[in-house]
This record gives sequence, C-alpha cells and structure tokens, in this order.
Amino acid sequence: MTTNELIIFKKDTDAPGSNRGFVYQYLKTLLLWLENYNRNKTNIIYCEVEDDIKEINLMEQTVRFTQLKCYSSALNINSEEIKKSFYNYFLLHLIYEGYAGEYVFETNTHISNRDTVIENWMEQQGNLSANQEIQRLCVSKTREILLEVFVKEKESMEKAIQKKIDARHEKIKDTTLQSGEVLIEIEKLDKELEVLQNLSVTFEGKIDDDAIMEDFTNRIKWIFESIDAVQSIEVLKEQAKDALRTLSTDEKRVDLYFGRLLTEINFKAIKEKREQRFLDNNLLKEILSETDDVIRSGIDKAVLKQFDILGIKIDQGFSEVNQNISESEDRIRQDIDSLEERLVHQLQSTSDDAEYDLFEMPRVEPEEVERFIKHENNEDQSKLEMKFHKIEGIDEESRNNLLQTATELRCRYLLYLQRLTFQNFHREYDEIKKLEKKVENICNDAVLELQMDSQITSGGFYLNFKKELKLATDEFNALVKIKKFIVDLDVVHGQMFHMAAKCFLRWHRER
Repeated sequence: MTTNELIIFKKDTDAPGSNRGFVYQYLKTLLLWLENYNRNKTNIIYCEVEDDIKEINLMEQTVRFTQLKCYSSALNINSEEIKKSFYNYFLLHLIYEGYAGEYVFETNTHISNRDTVIENWMEQQGNLSANQEIQRLCVSKTREILLEVFVKEKESMEKAIQKKIDARHEKIKDTTLQSGEVLIEIEKLDKELEVLQNLSVTFEGKIDDDAIMEDFTNRIKWIFESIDAVQSIEVLKEQAKDALRTLSTDEKRVDLYFGRLLTEINFKAIKEKREQRFLDNNLLKEILSETDDVIRSGIDKAVLKQFDILGIKIDQGFSEVNQNISESEDRIRQDIDSLEERLVHQLQSTSDDAEYDLFEMPRVEPEEVERFIKHENNEDQSKLEMKFHKIEGIDEESRNNLLQTATELRCRYLLYLQRLTFQNFHREYDEIKKLEKKVENICNDAVLELQMDSQITSGGFYLNFKKELKLATDEFNALVKIKKFIVDLDVVHGQMFHMAAKCFLRWHRER
C-alpha cells in the first residue's frame, strides 16, 4: 500500500482553529519554534499540515505530529477527538514508515476519572513492552478504535460512489440521448469502488498486524496539563514571553517580538500551499534582526484581537504598535490603486521563474500497474499492445521498451484521476479533464493526417506526433500560467496512451 493509496482514507485536518483553540494552538507553536531556536535544533515546523503541528528533521529521518486541544471538560479514551486523532495518526504512521515517528496528543485539561487506560498508558509511554499487560490493553483498545473509525469512513466513501452510480443509472432511464458516455462513467465509478474495496482489505490487514500495532502504540505520547482552559492561555503567553526574554532584555521589544511571531505563525498557517506553511531557525533569525518599524508593520491586529476576546490583556508597548498599524493601514489604502496596477501588470507579464502549481502524476510501483491491468481484465492493455505491434520500422527491443513506457504512463494517468477524485481535488481534476479533451481533438486530427499521408511510416508518424503533443503542452501551459499552474508532459503522454488503448488513436494504417 503506497502513500497515495493511504491518503484516500485520510481526513482533511488542515483547517485552522478559532478563538481559544486558535490561540492555544498558536502559542504552543510559538513555544516550540522558540525552543528549537534556543536549542539550535534543525527541525522544521509545519503549521496545519497533516495535523496541528508537524515537526520533521529530514537529516535524522524523524517526524513528530502533535494534536492540540483546549477544553474545559475532561477527556477519556472513548472521546471522539481522541478517536479521530488515533485514526489520523495511524495513517501518518504508515505513510511515514521510513521515519522514527512520535504522535502526541496534548491538551490543557485532565483525564476523566472513569478512564484507567490512558492513565496506565502514560505511566509506561515510550516503553510499553516493559509491562506486557498494559501493552496488550493499549494495543487492543487502539485496534478497536481504528476499526470503528475506519469502518465508518469506508462506508461513507462507498455510499458516496454508489450514489453517483445510482444517479447515472437514473440518468440513462430519463434521457432520450445516447447513453454511451454515461455507461463509461458508470464503468469508471465501478472501478473506483473496486479499488476502494481492495485498498480497504489491505488497510485492515495493517490494523490486524500485531507488530505494526505494538510499534504504533509505543510511539503515542500523552500530555495532560490539568490547567483550566482560560488560565492555560495566560500560562502559555507568559511562557512565550519568558522564552523571548532570553533573546532580549528590552520588555517593549519582547512584546513586539511576541506580536510579530504570532502574526507570522498565523500567516504561515493560512498559506494555500502546504509546503509553504513552515517555520525554521532561519526565518526566526531573520525576524529577530528586523528593525522595530519593520516588526510593527508586520503585526496583524486581528491575531492579537483573539486575546481580547478571551479577556487576556496584551499591553506594555502595544498601544504604540496599534498606532503604527493604523498608520500603516492608512498608507496601504492610499497605495492600493497603484498596487492593483502592479498586480495586473505582473499577471500580464508572467515570468518563467514565477511560482506555479505543477500538476504531475505520482510515481507508481510495477506491482500497482499489474494490479490495475488485472482489474480492467486486460482488455484495454491488449489494444495498446496490438497498436505497438503494428508500428513499422523499429526493432523488437525498442518496441517492447516503448510498450513498457506507454503501459506505465497510461496506468499512472488513470490512477492519478482516481486519486484526484478520492482526495476531492476538484480544481486539478477539472483542469486535467479539460486538457484531455484538447489532447483528444489533437489525436483525432492526427488519425486523419495519417490516413491522408501515404508517404510517412508509422514509426516516423509516432515520433512526430509525440513532438506535436510536446508543442501543444507548451502552448497550453503558456495560456494557463495566469491560473498559477502548469501541467507535466507525462500527463499528456498518459492521456495519449489512454486514448490509444480506447481505440480511437492509432499510429498505423489498417490494411
């Protein structure tokens, strides 16, 4: 089971918190950031990526995920929030199997008096094998929770796909138009359902594996601070201020740093691209070297206002900050027209080194390709093989190499579409399908051209056609750069081989 396959079972946990939870999470992130900096740790912190906090060290191959909860009531092992965290953590454990992982559930509150599982677990956490009875208890409870959540998630996804299938069957009944396209859609959805069911069997096998479960439960860490929800915010604020005082003895500057760093954490957490939501020592060093004026201009009042909502007083220099922010806002309003003009100009004259989303197909293992072909009963693959067999003017070794590449690209493309659907990447899916229609038109024209040109060989036509697709891809990417994405050429080649397997594209003349 690959990383991409696992992701279809994963809930979106990237949504930011609000009010007390928002403040609690950002203060915890700030403390971790300062701790890494003060101890010269080279870890990179990600905000709102795969969990509340993701801390990774690529050199040491370690990763630490933290789920943060600020509650006014006690928690126990059967709390829904803990169940969701377990499920998410288990997926991350499988996805990051090459890393030494740690999965932290951290909260201000305390353990429920009715709960003995977490209490015993905490006593042995990190070393569960030292007490076999407690380890068996933890593994058993973890397995029970994972299966409970997984069954619900699987049923939900199956119902969603089945609902689409049923809707298309109804469409066939009601429409007077040709139903060929609808039948193709139904066939694709049936395959999606089959893939989901096959992946589910593999996933349940992971849950049943004692070695995996023992390793996973031993990597879970519990932190219950047993502090009142309101008080916990004040405590964290003071801890952050104390950490900042190690960097400056000027109390006003400590307050400036506090506001500026919280703003930066918020700024990173709401970045559209997940890979940009990171904090590291270099960024902190850069901020600490800013002048007071630059720091003030980088403080967002909306972030600090969350403290006001909670009744936490932020003073000692912040009146001056607020005044400077107001002045900055006035200057921004005065310059907004010229800013818009610059943005429009920038869009119109997009440079080659601008920042784009790259729509590309994930790598797949040979075993995945074989499984995919088996699931489609080899029908489409046999058509593709037949077409390569009929290409003239190439030796058998070259023919086999071309066929192997074509097979991989075709299957990668179809798996790519499935995963975009499973992961609800609607924008990317829609754009790729639009491109597929363009490639389809190019393919249809090419078939006519081959029929009309009696001089060109099938091998020469194949090579020229691929060059035409490369030019078409470059033209397409030049047009869509304004949408801030470009498409990898492999996607287009995958589309081409998919169409060849569906029969309406060929590189040979029928005799």
